[in-house]
Amino acid sequence: MTTSDPTSLPEPAFAGGTRAITTTPVVGMPRRPYAEAFVPGDEALEDGEMRVTVLGSGNPWVTRAQASGSVLVEIGNAERDILILDLGSGSLANYAALKLPANKLDKVFFTHLHADHTADLITLSGSYAKIGRADRPVAVWGPSGTEPRLGTRHFVESVQEALAWDTAGSSGPINPDSLEMSVTEFEFSRTGVVYEANGVTVTSFPVIHALSGAVGYRIDFAGLTVVHSGDTCPGWPLVRACEGGVDLLIHECFPPAAVLAAATGLSIERATIALNAAHTSPTGAGTVFGLVRPRMAGLWHTFLSPQVIPMIFAELRAVYDGPVVQTQDLTVFNVTKDAVLARQGRVADQLPPIAGEQRVAYTPVQPEPPAWWAEQRIPITDPAPRA
Repeated sequence: MTTSDPTSLPEPAFAGGTRAITTTPVVGMPRRPYAEAFVPGDEALEDGEMRVTVLGSGNPWVTRAQASGSVLVEIGNAERDILILDLGSGSLANYAALKLPANKLDKVFFTHLHADHTADLITLSGSYAKIGRADRPVAVWGPSGTEPRLGTRHFVESVQEALAWDTAGSSGPINPDSLEMSVTEFEFSRTGVVYEANGVTVTSFPVIHALSGAVGYRIDFAGLTVVHSGDTCPGWPLVRACEGGVDLLIHECFPPAAVLAAATGLSIERATIALNAAHTSPTGAGTVFGLVRPRMAGLWHTFLSPQVIPMIFAELRAVYDGPVVQTQDLTVFNVTKDAVLARQGRVADQLPPIAGEQRVAYTPVQPEPPAWWAEQRIPITDPAPRA
Protein backbone atom coordinates (compact mmCIF):
# COMPACT_ATOMS: atom_id res chain seq x y z
CA MET A 1 0.00 0.00 0.00
CA THR A 2 1.03 3.61 -0.48
CA THR A 3 2.80 5.45 2.29
CA SER A 4 1.74 8.95 1.20
CA ASP A 5 1.04 11.22 4.15
CA PRO A 6 -2.66 12.21 4.36
CA THR A 7 -1.68 15.43 6.15
CA SER A 8 -0.02 16.62 2.92
CA LEU A 9 -3.38 16.86 1.14
CA PRO A 10 -4.51 20.28 -0.12
CA GLU A 11 -6.83 22.32 2.10
CA PRO A 12 -10.56 22.19 1.27
CA ALA A 13 -11.91 25.11 -0.73
CA PHE A 14 -13.90 26.54 2.19
CA ALA A 15 -10.65 26.73 4.21
CA GLY A 16 -8.85 28.60 1.43
CA GLY A 17 -7.67 25.73 -0.76
CA THR A 18 -7.63 26.08 -4.53
CA ARG A 19 -6.79 22.54 -5.65
CA ALA A 20 -8.60 19.23 -5.72
CA ILE A 21 -8.14 17.20 -2.53
CA THR A 22 -5.82 14.50 -3.79
CA THR A 23 -2.16 13.61 -4.11
CA THR A 24 -2.78 12.39 -7.67
CA PRO A 25 -4.66 15.07 -9.63
CA VAL A 26 -3.68 13.67 -13.05
CA VAL A 27 -3.77 10.11 -14.37
CA GLY A 28 -2.32 9.57 -17.85
CA MET A 29 -0.82 12.10 -20.25
CA PRO A 30 -3.18 14.96 -21.22
CA ARG A 31 -3.15 15.75 -24.91
CA ARG A 32 -3.43 19.47 -24.23
CA PRO A 33 -2.55 21.80 -21.34
CA TYR A 34 -5.14 22.46 -18.64
CA ALA A 35 -5.20 25.45 -16.30
CA GLU A 36 -4.54 24.70 -12.64
CA ALA A 37 -8.11 25.72 -11.78
CA PHE A 38 -11.21 25.28 -13.91
CA VAL A 39 -12.65 28.69 -14.78
CA PRO A 40 -16.17 28.49 -16.26
CA GLY A 41 -16.40 29.98 -19.72
CA ASP A 42 -12.65 29.84 -20.34
CA GLU A 43 -12.41 26.22 -21.42
CA ALA A 44 -14.50 24.62 -24.14
CA LEU A 45 -15.55 21.00 -23.85
CA GLU A 46 -13.77 18.99 -26.53
CA ASP A 47 -15.35 16.47 -28.86
CA GLY A 48 -15.29 13.01 -27.30
CA GLU A 49 -14.63 14.33 -23.79
CA MET A 50 -16.74 14.06 -20.64
CA ARG A 51 -16.55 16.75 -17.98
CA VAL A 52 -17.93 15.72 -14.59
CA THR A 53 -18.58 18.37 -11.95
CA VAL A 54 -19.69 17.71 -8.40
CA LEU A 55 -22.46 20.24 -7.75
CA GLY A 56 -23.31 18.86 -4.32
CA SER A 57 -20.77 16.87 -2.31
CA GLY A 58 -22.59 16.93 0.96
CA ASN A 59 -25.12 15.60 3.31
CA PRO A 60 -28.79 15.82 4.33
CA TRP A 61 -27.95 19.13 5.95
CA VAL A 62 -26.82 21.97 3.68
CA THR A 63 -23.95 24.30 4.49
CA ARG A 64 -22.41 27.20 2.61
CA ALA A 65 -19.49 24.91 1.81
CA GLN A 66 -21.44 21.83 0.76
CA ALA A 67 -24.68 21.53 -1.18
CA SER A 68 -26.52 18.22 -0.95
CA GLY A 69 -25.89 15.40 -3.42
CA SER A 70 -25.65 16.18 -7.14
CA VAL A 71 -23.26 15.31 -9.97
CA LEU A 72 -23.26 17.02 -13.39
CA VAL A 73 -22.04 15.29 -16.56
CA GLU A 74 -21.31 17.30 -19.71
CA ILE A 75 -21.05 15.21 -22.87
CA GLY A 76 -18.71 16.10 -25.72
CA ASN A 77 -21.14 15.01 -28.45
CA ALA A 78 -22.51 17.21 -31.22
CA GLU A 79 -25.49 18.13 -29.05
CA ARG A 80 -23.32 18.94 -26.01
CA ASP A 81 -25.84 17.12 -23.84
CA ILE A 82 -25.98 17.79 -20.11
CA LEU A 83 -27.09 15.10 -17.66
CA ILE A 84 -27.54 15.63 -13.94
CA LEU A 85 -27.51 12.83 -11.38
CA ASP A 86 -29.60 13.92 -8.38
CA LEU A 87 -30.60 17.47 -7.46
CA GLY A 88 -29.87 18.02 -3.79
CA SER A 89 -30.53 21.29 -1.99
CA GLY A 90 -28.19 24.04 -3.18
CA SER A 91 -26.91 22.18 -6.22
CA LEU A 92 -28.49 24.57 -8.73
CA ALA A 93 -26.66 27.51 -7.16
CA ASN A 94 -23.44 25.76 -8.14
CA TYR A 95 -24.82 25.03 -11.62
CA ALA A 96 -25.48 28.74 -12.12
CA ALA A 97 -21.85 29.48 -11.23
CA LEU A 98 -20.65 27.29 -14.11
CA LYS A 99 -22.01 29.68 -16.79
CA LEU A 100 -23.86 26.81 -18.46
CA PRO A 101 -27.16 27.49 -20.24
CA ALA A 102 -30.27 26.99 -18.15
CA ASN A 103 -32.08 25.80 -21.25
CA LYS A 104 -29.84 22.71 -21.55
CA LEU A 105 -30.57 21.41 -18.06
CA ASP A 106 -33.55 19.17 -18.70
CA LYS A 107 -32.33 15.58 -18.16
CA VAL A 108 -32.43 14.47 -14.52
CA PHE A 109 -31.53 11.00 -13.25
CA PHE A 110 -32.44 10.26 -9.63
CA THR A 111 -30.53 7.60 -7.73
CA HIS A 112 -33.20 7.52 -5.00
CA LEU A 113 -35.84 9.75 -3.48
CA HIS A 114 -34.32 11.00 -0.24
CA ALA A 115 -34.93 14.72 0.20
CA ASP A 116 -31.24 15.60 0.09
CA HIS A 117 -31.05 14.20 -3.46
CA THR A 118 -34.27 15.65 -4.88
CA ALA A 119 -35.08 18.99 -3.23
CA ASP A 120 -33.91 21.25 -6.08
CA LEU A 121 -36.29 19.61 -8.56
CA ILE A 122 -38.85 22.25 -7.55
CA THR A 123 -36.32 24.96 -8.38
CA LEU A 124 -35.43 23.40 -11.72
CA SER A 125 -39.02 22.96 -12.85
CA GLY A 126 -40.56 26.13 -11.44
CA SER A 127 -37.85 28.75 -11.07
CA TYR A 128 -35.54 27.80 -13.94
CA ALA A 129 -38.47 28.06 -16.37
CA LYS A 130 -38.55 31.74 -15.43
CA ILE A 131 -34.88 32.33 -16.21
CA GLY A 132 -34.39 30.59 -19.52
CA ARG A 133 -35.25 26.88 -19.39
CA ALA A 134 -38.16 27.75 -21.55
CA ASP A 135 -38.98 25.39 -24.39
CA ARG A 136 -39.50 21.82 -23.17
CA PRO A 137 -40.45 19.86 -20.05
CA VAL A 138 -37.90 18.58 -17.56
CA ALA A 139 -37.36 14.88 -18.30
CA VAL A 140 -36.82 12.76 -15.18
CA TRP A 141 -35.60 9.17 -14.95
CA GLY A 142 -35.64 7.22 -11.73
CA PRO A 143 -36.22 3.88 -10.03
CA SER A 144 -39.43 2.19 -9.06
CA GLY A 145 -40.20 1.31 -5.46
CA THR A 146 -41.60 -1.76 -3.81
CA GLU A 147 -45.04 -0.14 -4.22
CA PRO A 148 -46.24 2.64 -6.54
CA ARG A 149 -46.18 5.42 -3.93
CA LEU A 150 -42.48 4.76 -3.32
CA GLY A 151 -41.52 5.12 -6.98
CA THR A 152 -40.18 8.01 -9.05
CA ARG A 153 -43.41 8.46 -11.04
CA HIS A 154 -45.48 9.11 -7.91
CA PHE A 155 -42.81 11.46 -6.59
CA VAL A 156 -42.55 13.57 -9.76
CA GLU A 157 -46.31 13.77 -10.27
CA SER A 158 -46.71 14.85 -6.64
CA VAL A 159 -44.09 17.57 -7.05
CA GLN A 160 -45.86 18.79 -10.16
CA GLU A 161 -49.15 18.88 -8.25
CA ALA A 162 -47.45 20.81 -5.43
CA LEU A 163 -46.34 23.38 -8.03
CA ALA A 164 -49.91 24.02 -9.18
CA TRP A 165 -50.02 27.60 -7.86
CA ASP A 166 -46.61 28.38 -9.35
CA THR A 167 -47.64 26.90 -12.71
CA ALA A 168 -50.97 28.73 -12.82
CA GLY A 169 -49.30 32.00 -11.83
CA SER A 170 -46.70 31.64 -14.58
CA SER A 171 -49.09 30.92 -17.44
CA GLY A 172 -48.93 33.41 -20.25
CA PRO A 173 -45.45 34.89 -19.88
CA ILE A 174 -43.83 31.42 -19.85
CA ASN A 175 -44.19 28.61 -22.35
CA PRO A 176 -46.46 26.11 -20.53
CA ASP A 177 -44.43 23.18 -21.90
CA SER A 178 -41.45 24.33 -19.84
CA LEU A 179 -43.51 24.07 -16.65
CA GLU A 180 -44.18 20.38 -17.18
CA MET A 181 -42.19 17.30 -16.21
CA SER A 182 -42.06 13.94 -17.95
CA VAL A 183 -41.04 10.85 -16.04
CA THR A 184 -39.53 7.51 -17.02
CA GLU A 185 -39.69 5.02 -14.16
CA PHE A 186 -37.66 1.82 -14.48
CA GLU A 187 -37.41 -1.33 -12.40
CA PHE A 188 -34.93 -0.68 -9.61
CA SER A 189 -33.93 -4.30 -9.08
CA ARG A 190 -32.53 -5.00 -12.55
CA THR A 191 -29.32 -3.77 -14.13
CA GLY A 192 -30.19 -2.39 -17.55
CA VAL A 193 -30.03 0.49 -20.02
CA VAL A 194 -32.45 3.29 -19.10
CA TYR A 195 -31.36 5.96 -21.60
CA GLU A 196 -29.72 5.83 -25.02
CA ALA A 197 -29.40 8.82 -27.35
CA ASN A 198 -26.81 10.90 -29.19
CA GLY A 199 -24.06 8.36 -28.53
CA VAL A 200 -24.71 8.27 -24.77
CA THR A 201 -25.82 5.18 -22.87
CA VAL A 202 -26.96 5.31 -19.25
CA THR A 203 -27.24 2.02 -17.35
CA SER A 204 -28.89 1.67 -13.96
CA PHE A 205 -27.97 -0.93 -11.34
CA PRO A 206 -29.45 -1.62 -7.87
CA VAL A 207 -27.60 -0.50 -4.73
CA ILE A 208 -28.03 -1.13 -1.01
CA HIS A 209 -29.34 1.98 0.74
CA ALA A 210 -32.06 2.57 3.36
CA LEU A 211 -34.69 0.38 1.67
CA SER A 212 -35.28 -1.18 -1.75
CA GLY A 213 -35.49 1.34 -4.59
CA ALA A 214 -32.05 2.98 -4.77
CA VAL A 215 -29.75 2.73 -7.80
CA GLY A 216 -26.43 3.86 -9.19
CA TYR A 217 -25.61 4.79 -12.79
CA ARG A 218 -23.02 3.95 -15.42
CA ILE A 219 -22.58 6.46 -18.29
CA ASP A 220 -20.82 5.35 -21.48
CA PHE A 221 -19.80 7.71 -24.27
CA ALA A 222 -17.13 7.55 -26.98
CA GLY A 223 -15.28 4.69 -25.32
CA LEU A 224 -15.29 6.44 -21.91
CA THR A 225 -17.07 5.23 -18.79
CA VAL A 226 -18.14 7.14 -15.68
CA VAL A 227 -19.86 5.32 -12.80
CA HIS A 228 -21.67 6.99 -9.90
CA SER A 229 -22.74 4.94 -6.89
CA GLY A 230 -25.40 7.21 -5.46
CA ASP A 231 -25.89 6.48 -1.76
CA THR A 232 -24.97 2.89 -1.00
CA CYS A 233 -23.28 0.30 1.15
CA PRO A 234 -20.55 -1.66 -0.68
CA GLY A 235 -22.34 -3.97 -3.13
CA TRP A 236 -21.66 -6.45 -5.90
CA PRO A 237 -24.11 -4.97 -8.45
CA LEU A 238 -21.91 -1.87 -8.70
CA VAL A 239 -18.75 -3.94 -9.06
CA ARG A 240 -20.37 -6.00 -11.82
CA ALA A 241 -21.62 -2.83 -13.53
CA CYS A 242 -18.00 -1.66 -13.72
CA GLU A 243 -16.84 -4.68 -15.71
CA GLY A 244 -14.92 -3.76 -18.82
CA GLY A 245 -13.09 -0.90 -17.16
CA VAL A 246 -14.03 2.46 -15.67
CA ASP A 247 -12.36 5.81 -16.23
CA LEU A 248 -13.95 7.54 -13.24
CA LEU A 249 -15.79 5.93 -10.32
CA ILE A 250 -17.41 8.33 -7.85
CA HIS A 251 -18.44 6.36 -4.77
CA GLU A 252 -20.03 7.62 -1.61
CA CYS A 253 -17.97 7.60 1.58
CA PHE A 254 -19.08 8.46 5.10
CA PRO A 255 -16.56 9.12 7.87
CA PRO A 256 -16.14 6.38 10.49
CA ALA A 257 -19.08 6.35 12.91
CA ALA A 258 -17.12 7.80 15.83
CA VAL A 259 -15.80 10.65 13.66
CA LEU A 260 -19.27 11.36 12.25
CA ALA A 261 -20.77 11.46 15.75
CA ALA A 262 -18.07 13.77 17.05
CA ALA A 263 -18.26 16.10 14.04
CA THR A 264 -22.05 16.41 13.84
CA GLY A 265 -23.41 15.85 17.35
CA LEU A 266 -25.23 12.67 16.38
CA SER A 267 -25.26 9.95 19.01
CA ILE A 268 -22.81 7.14 18.37
CA GLU A 269 -25.79 4.81 18.05
CA ARG A 270 -27.39 6.94 15.31
CA ALA A 271 -24.09 7.39 13.51
CA THR A 272 -23.37 3.65 13.60
CA ILE A 273 -26.80 2.77 12.22
CA ALA A 274 -26.50 5.39 9.45
CA LEU A 275 -23.15 4.00 8.38
CA ASN A 276 -23.89 0.29 8.59
CA ALA A 277 -27.43 0.34 7.16
CA ALA A 278 -27.08 2.86 4.37
CA HIS A 279 -23.57 4.10 3.67
CA THR A 280 -19.93 3.20 3.03
CA SER A 281 -16.93 3.61 5.32
CA PRO A 282 -13.49 4.62 4.00
CA THR A 283 -12.42 0.98 4.32
CA GLY A 284 -15.50 -0.06 2.37
CA ALA A 285 -14.86 2.50 -0.37
CA GLY A 286 -11.25 1.41 -0.64
CA THR A 287 -12.32 -2.22 -0.89
CA VAL A 288 -14.69 -1.39 -3.78
CA PHE A 289 -11.98 0.63 -5.54
CA GLY A 290 -9.63 -2.33 -5.18
CA LEU A 291 -12.15 -4.62 -6.85
CA VAL A 292 -12.91 -2.19 -9.70
CA ARG A 293 -9.49 -0.51 -10.18
CA PRO A 294 -10.80 2.63 -11.92
CA ARG A 295 -8.38 5.00 -13.61
CA MET A 296 -9.51 7.65 -11.10
CA ALA A 297 -11.64 7.23 -7.97
CA GLY A 298 -13.66 9.90 -6.20
CA LEU A 299 -15.12 9.99 -2.69
CA TRP A 300 -18.50 11.72 -2.43
CA HIS A 301 -21.26 12.47 0.10
CA THR A 302 -18.64 13.09 2.77
CA PHE A 303 -18.74 15.48 5.69
CA LEU A 304 -15.69 17.65 5.04
CA SER A 305 -13.44 19.33 7.57
CA PRO A 306 -9.66 19.74 7.76
CA GLN A 307 -9.69 17.23 10.62
CA VAL A 308 -11.92 14.59 9.02
CA ILE A 309 -10.33 14.43 5.57
CA PRO A 310 -6.93 13.06 6.70
CA MET A 311 -8.70 10.43 8.82
CA ILE A 312 -10.66 9.26 5.79
CA PHE A 313 -7.55 8.98 3.63
CA ALA A 314 -5.58 7.21 6.36
CA GLU A 315 -8.28 4.54 6.73
CA LEU A 316 -8.78 4.16 2.98
CA ARG A 317 -5.05 3.95 2.25
CA ALA A 318 -4.79 0.87 4.45
CA VAL A 319 -6.65 -1.09 1.74
CA TYR A 320 -6.25 0.86 -1.53
CA ASP A 321 -3.28 2.52 -3.21
CA GLY A 322 -4.76 3.93 -6.44
CA PRO A 323 -5.51 7.57 -7.36
CA VAL A 324 -8.30 8.97 -5.15
CA VAL A 325 -9.91 12.41 -4.96
CA GLN A 326 -11.97 13.59 -2.02
CA THR A 327 -14.60 15.53 -3.93
CA GLN A 328 -16.04 18.78 -2.69
CA ASP A 329 -18.46 21.20 -4.29
CA LEU A 330 -17.15 22.24 -7.73
CA THR A 331 -14.55 19.51 -8.03
CA VAL A 332 -14.20 19.08 -11.80
CA PHE A 333 -13.01 15.95 -13.62
CA ASN A 334 -11.99 16.05 -17.28
CA VAL A 335 -12.24 12.52 -18.66
CA THR A 336 -10.57 11.70 -21.98
CA LYS A 337 -8.91 8.65 -23.48
CA ASP A 338 -5.54 10.21 -22.78
CA ALA A 339 -6.03 11.24 -19.18
CA VAL A 340 -8.32 11.92 -16.23
CA LEU A 341 -7.74 15.20 -14.39
CA ALA A 342 -9.17 16.54 -11.14
CA ARG A 343 -9.32 20.28 -10.43
CA GLN A 344 -11.35 22.77 -8.47
CA GLY A 345 -13.61 25.28 -10.16
CA ARG A 346 -12.93 28.96 -9.56
CA VAL A 347 -16.28 30.70 -9.81
CA ALA A 348 -18.07 33.95 -9.07
CA ASP A 349 -20.76 33.77 -6.41
CA GLN A 350 -23.24 36.09 -8.12
CA LEU A 351 -23.89 35.53 -11.81
CA PRO A 352 -26.98 36.28 -13.88
CA PRO A 353 -28.44 33.16 -15.50
CA ILE A 354 -27.48 32.26 -19.04
CA ALA A 355 -30.67 31.30 -20.86
CA GLY A 356 -29.05 29.54 -23.81
CA GLU A 357 -30.38 29.01 -27.31
CA GLN A 358 -34.13 28.46 -27.43
CA ARG A 359 -35.21 25.46 -29.47
CA VAL A 360 -38.91 26.36 -29.66
CA ALA A 361 -40.28 29.85 -30.33
CA TYR A 362 -42.79 31.23 -27.82
CA THR A 363 -44.32 34.70 -27.60
CA PRO A 364 -45.12 35.76 -24.01
CA VAL A 365 -48.74 36.69 -23.31
CA GLN A 366 -49.85 39.24 -20.70
CA PRO A 367 -52.18 37.35 -18.32
CA GLU A 368 -55.55 38.82 -17.34
CA PRO A 369 -55.23 40.14 -13.75
CA PRO A 370 -57.77 39.18 -11.06
CA ALA A 371 -60.67 41.66 -10.99
CA TRP A 372 -60.13 42.72 -7.36
CA TRP A 373 -56.68 44.10 -8.14
CA ALA A 374 -58.21 47.11 -9.95
CA GLU A 375 -59.50 48.69 -6.71
CA GLN A 376 -56.77 47.52 -4.37
CA ARG A 377 -53.64 48.27 -6.34
CA ILE A 378 -51.85 51.51 -5.47
CA PRO A 379 -51.36 53.65 -8.60
CA ILE A 380 -47.74 54.56 -9.23
CA THR A 381 -46.65 57.44 -11.44
CA ASP A 382 -43.17 57.19 -12.84
CA PRO A 383 -41.08 60.30 -12.11
CA ALA A 384 -40.59 62.75 -14.95
CA PRO A 385 -37.15 62.47 -16.55
CA ARG A 386 -34.63 65.01 -15.31
CA ALA A 387 -33.68 67.83 -17.66
